[in-house]
Amino acid sequence: MRRRAPQGPRNDDGGVQIGVALLAAVGGLLALVVVYLLRWWLIAALVSAVVVLGGTAAVVGWCALVALYLRRTHRVMLGGDHPAEPPPGSRDDPAHRSYHGGPAWWDLRAVLGWCWTVAAPWSVFLLPHLLLHALVVGAYMAAAWTVVGALRLADSGLLLVRRIRMVCPGCFVRLGYPAYLCARCGRRHGSIRPGGRGLWWRRCLCGARLPTLLLLGSADLDARCPHCDRSLEHRPGEAREFVLPLFGGTGAGKTRLVTGMHLALAQAARRAPEAYVEPVGEEAVRRLRDCERMLSTRTPPTPPGREVRGLTVRVGAGGRTLLMQLFDAAGERFNRSVTAEELAYLGKASTFVLAVDPLGIEAVWRSLTARERSRLAGDRSHTRDPELAYGAVRDEIRRQYRMLGHGRLPRWGRSRLAVVVTRGDLVRGTAVAPDGVGPREWAERTLGLGNLLRDAEADFGETRVFLTSAVTDGSGLADPSLGALLRWLLAEEDDAFTAMLADPEPPAPPAAGPRSERPESEYMEGTR
Repeated sequence: MRRRAPQGPRNDDGGVQIGVALLAAVGGLLALVVVYLLRWWLIAALVSAVVVLGGTAAVVGWCALVALYLRRTHRVMLGGDHPAEPPPGSRDDPAHRSYHGGPAWWDLRAVLGWCWTVAAPWSVFLLPHLLLHALVVGAYMAAAWTVVGALRLADSGLLLVRRIRMVCPGCFVRLGYPAYLCARCGRRHGSIRPGGRGLWWRRCLCGARLPTLLLLGSADLDARCPHCDRSLEHRPGEAREFVLPLFGGTGAGKTRLVTGMHLALAQAARRAPEAYVEPVGEEAVRRLRDCERMLSTRTPPTPPGREVRGLTVRVGAGGRTLLMQLFDAAGERFNRSVTAEELAYLGKASTFVLAVDPLGIEAVWRSLTARERSRLAGDRSHTRDPELAYGAVRDEIRRQYRMLGHGRLPRWGRSRLAVVVTRGDLVRGTAVAPDGVGPREWAERTLGLGNLLRDAEADFGETRVFLTSAVTDGSGLADPSLGALLRWLLAEEDDAFTAMLADPEPPAPPAAGPRSERPESEYMEGTR
């Protein structure tokens, strides 16, 4: 008997397809029946109603989101519901931040955070508004910081045009900008320039407004050095500063020379219209209070342990103002390079004064007669060779100029040195008096300063020798040699100061009678 072959599983796919086709046919018939019974316009009306109601609901919901967004933005920016400003850190200025200094971003972040928290799935519909808000904030920040840069550039340009460079008379550091104290609460603002805490003005934590520019009066505030915190009583930034270091051996006459120059300036200002000279600071007022009396007596040497601090004198003439900082250090500081390194102000000056006592030079002292030595023994300073003081200071100036990026040059084109031989009144009429000889030739031949002067001419751009007498005459007027020295020192400043220091005109001749028979040429010659 033949065995029947085994059959595989039955295929039901055909039955499923037939069932789906029947269901589709039934649905189509039902749809035709509904359309026939309800008519097509009713279906269209229902579809339109659904579309209109859905669109209206979407528009109303979007308007509600926009209204909530605008309300939240108003409350954050104007209603006082903005994020709290963090207190200033220990290194920050005690002033409130300006809106471009942080609050603008903080408000935007607060609005975005609220939108995501309240309407997280629907906040996508506010994306155009949020993008526009971010663009406006970004444009405002860019404009504000552009104004900050422009104001700082204008302020720095004003200082550059007026050739104003600020130096602390206490620590001798060149200041980019001083610190200022709030006039109301005394808080210290280290960087008052335009920035994140104000454009034209800044508001201290106490509520006081402080100007941020010299043009707006920031120089009138109580200034402090940002490095040593000393009070800067000379109002830096208001006028050009002229740093003048004086150096020389012990007892060479530096202190007396400073006093004499101040008296010569004050007396010249009295003769010039609208000119003035005033010491700035308690120490300058104390040391220069009575110049005439100080010059009428012997001046003791500067104590070696006294702290070096600049004496500031404000000089005004012809509508110009100059702040002269005179640095008079004890002569012992110039004996060795170790102590000369403490004089950091040497690198901030371009004009220097070397004081030389002719009586302290041994060769000059031996050239005097016995009677002259006996008479001048009490006025002689036991100073060392002036070349030692000059060498120590020259090396320190070279080091500081090199540190400031000027390079190690054998000659500084803008630097000047005045070799001032003091005590001209004492050597007058002695065996070493410069009778009919120029100061330079007299200093080389009689004082033996030839090598020093040749070195100075190789080291400095300009060198000049002066013979001065820090004394007053019977009427209390300073010796004319001090005025000549000041005119040379201030020659590179404004012409108004050199004009103020010009020699006074001789008194006018008495008025003539009805007619003088003296020829005009003879009268002019006699006047000369």
